[in-house]
Amino acid sequence: MLGRRGQHAPRLGTIAVSLILVLVGVLGTFGHLLPAVAGFSGELIGVWAFIVATVVLLAGVFFEGI
Repeated sequence: MLGRRGQHAPRLGTIAVSLILVLVGVLGTFGHLLPAVAGFSGELIGVWAFIVATVVLLAGVFFEGI
């Protein structure tokens, strides 16, 4: 509905994608287990994984069906 605003629960797939991204973030940032890829350090990849996981979950909360 166009006039309806509010928050929604993210779908299970959205939560699973975010969980995988958080795991990548933990392995890269705190575990130092990710190799450098295309000139980006594993720590930087981990930080970006955290940021993308946050954006994905927020999209699932504010947009229905994500």
